[in-house]
Amino acid sequence: MILPIWKECCRVLAPNGKLVINTPLMPVPKDFCNTHHNRHIFNINSDIEHSILDNVPDLYLLNLYIWNRTNPTNQVIFGSYPYPTNFYGQNAIEFINVFVKDGKPAKVSKKTKELSRLSKRQWLSYTKDIWDIPIPNKKDLAIGYHSAIMPEEIVRRCIRLYSFVNDIILDPFAGSGTTLKVAIEENRNFVGYEIMKEYKTIIDKKINSEHINMFSKIEQKNIKTKKTISEEKEEIIQTLKNPESL
Repeated sequence: MILPIWKECCRVLAPNGKLVINTPLMPVPKDFCNTHHNRHIFNINSDIEHSILDNVPDLYLLNLYIWNRTNPTNQVIFGSYPYPTNFYGQNAIEFINVFVKDGKPAKVSKKTKELSRLSKRQWLSYTKDIWDIPIPNKKDLAIGYHSAIMPEEIVRRCIRLYSFVNDIILDPFAGSGTTLKVAIEENRNFVGYEIMKEYKTIIDKKINSEHINMFSKIEQKNIKTKKTISEEKEEIIQTLKNPESL
């Protein structure tokens, strides 16, 4: 059912554009399983990945990040506790798949590159395979209105990693509008689709100027460096050898 959406995303993506998909694991309780003794986990990430790679010729898997929810819900999964052998993982992770559309990237001006560049600290943090990020708290306007709110930090990292200032960010599942809000904060344009009309009020609130954090824009404009990229890369290599220097 969802494959046509990925095909349409691929169609509108620019060459070398990125498609980012966040998916959780979906445990199926034993009470709902009548085919075998244990519970089952539906790996949505695996299903979507194979569906795209098998059916969308121009998309390739570029990166995979794991979101480690540092403040998971209070729902505890005991399994056979306290005895072996059917202990269950606590389901505190989600996957973030990054697909790339085949083709050479468009040329970008030096000014746009400088406005979009990451600091050394940001690069070191964002390119780690595991992202330790809490789920949204009561400060998020969508709490109580949407059941699966995306943390702004995840959206911010994806936008900063895979787009330039003034690029267009498309979210085919806008939900409560988190992607759209962060796109504004990071000086990107956006297009969002959402079929649930009840989310419109929350989306409008999130993209209202009074809720926009302007610090990201200011930070980007104030990035200055006298070092060459080669010198910065060497510093990063030395930092990775000596993490305490961070």
